[in-house]
Amino acid sequence: MSTSQPKLSIRNLQKQYGTNVILRGVDIDVYAKEVIVIIGPSGSGKSTLLRCINGLETINGGEVYIDDQKIVHTPQAIQKVRQRIGMVFQSYNLFPHMTVMENLLLAPVKVQGRSKTEVLPQARILLDQVGLLDKEDSYPAQLSGGQQQRVAIARSLVMNPEVLLFDEVTSALDPERVRDVLDVMKDLAARGTTMLIVTHEMGFGRDVGDRIIFMDQGVIVEQGPPEQVFGNPQEERTRQFLRNAM
Repeated sequence: MSTSQPKLSIRNLQKQYGTNVILRGVDIDVYAKEVIVIIGPSGSGKSTLLRCINGLETINGGEVYIDDQKIVHTPQAIQKVRQRIGMVFQSYNLFPHMTVMENLLLAPVKVQGRSKTEVLPQARILLDQVGLLDKEDSYPAQLSGGQQQRVAIARSLVMNPEVLLFDEVTSALDPERVRDVLDVMKDLAARGTTMLIVTHEMGFGRDVGDRIIFMDQGVIVEQGPPEQVFGNPQEERTRQFLRNAM
């Protein structure tokens, strides 16, 4: 992919709950401005992988590095990591008692110590990018699911993360709302945002991904450019999955 230093390195990552092994030694290098799309059946470890990268799950073995700096699992260190590695979830996790703008301002002001006057113009630009500038004074309950998810993306972006993780962000949406969210993510990819995207939307993954990773049973079965993984998969397990998924 590149001879430059990876933005994010995952080395022999292992995760288990009791005797249930979820990740069995995963290795990935992610380069700046690269979009990696992770596909695979439910229970293959995709979402757990993202949660381990972002410090939401402790790991049982291996290491995660950002810019060659090892991520350590102390509360203070993880808080700093989450300022650099943003995450957007299936559920929007917006604060229902706050307006859209208040949701966007909360973390930059409280966590990063930035002034409201500094953050406000950036937040408005981001709301405009996701097509929701006219909703800044609305409450989450007044928005559709797709609109709430686009607010959640803007809320992650206002922290100026170096890497963005997306965990099945369209899976809870009505089919009519999926396209709006995917369009926002395509725009982010075009702007050079470094992203890891877990998705069941195969057509979207093919369009937006620089590299496709197919996971099953806690390991990477196959990876490569979209035209190879989708058009000429090398592994029988990949072919079997895509026959059912496409």
